[in-house]
Amino acid sequence: MSIVLDASVWASAVRGATPILLAAFGCLLCAKAGITNLAIDGFITIGCFISVAVVSLTGGNVWLGMLGGIVGTAVYSLIFGLSVIKFKSNHIIASIAMNLLSTGITEFLMAPVFKAQGLYRLANIKKIPPVSLPFLEHVPVLNVLVNNQSIVVLFTIILIFILLYMLRKTKYGLNVIAIGQSAEAAESAGIKSDRVRWSVILLSGAFCGLAGSYLSTIILSEFSVGMVAGRGFTAYTTVVFGAYHPVGVAFASLLFGFADAISIQIELLKPGIATSLVSMVPYILAMVVLTISALSDKLRKTGRLEMKWKQRKQKNQIVH
Repeated sequence: MSIVLDASVWASAVRGATPILLAAFGCLLCAKAGITNLAIDGFITIGCFISVAVVSLTGGNVWLGMLGGIVGTAVYSLIFGLSVIKFKSNHIIASIAMNLLSTGITEFLMAPVFKAQGLYRLANIKKIPPVSLPFLEHVPVLNVLVNNQSIVVLFTIILIFILLYMLRKTKYGLNVIAIGQSAEAAESAGIKSDRVRWSVILLSGAFCGLAGSYLSTIILSEFSVGMVAGRGFTAYTTVVFGAYHPVGVAFASLLFGFADAISIQIELLKPGIATSLVSMVPYILAMVVLTISALSDKLRKTGRLEMKWKQRKQKNQIVH
């Protein structure tokens, strides 16, 4: 119980949730536009690789590394867009291909770019200091979660409300939702559906690039094969569990970040427990979340069917 209430665990949960939430935002926008984007894992991998490469080549400049990761991953996402928009390929198959491609590309380029195999650590990185917010020092919960965090964490929190406003109040956001609901109807209303789809894929690439940059240059200061560790699929899970709502997705991401932080604490405090079992905690949680989400959807659909059946029965009684 003391672990659950530990402030350092919750601060770590926010840090761990940040790359998941950024990637989830990209996945959410694609889903709103009717695109099933499961290439998030591959996008984050590319963001990690490019950001570390740029930091290494620029003498440790993390800002340029993050910019390179964002732009480079957005460009990489165009391949996915070309596949699903231009050539109308199956979204799931295209996503799997993009994930495999990212793994192959980064493994192949490690030798010529980093002169290393499997793992490359940044020795000359100039870390971005955490942001101190004195006005939050006396606010119990926010002080723990937000104060003395990276600027990327703060930007991600602000991004929750930006996306919420964009999807509800702006013409662009309403166009995205309209295309996801019915592309044909949106086209008849004069909305350029392909143009909007290209934009959400580019945004998903940019968000994942920032997620990869944050993971590789701020949290870890390295690039290694498999370092993303399924965070892209976790991001998709948070979108489903968060009911495709920015705030819901944020809370779901925090839940997974907390599970990851707890697993690390258990590994440190209980060395007798197998590491492989501890590392399974976030993935077990993902399975539980998806199961609960599927059951709740089924119950909602069953409730709607029962309501329709009752309404029809009442109409028949009135007629007779």
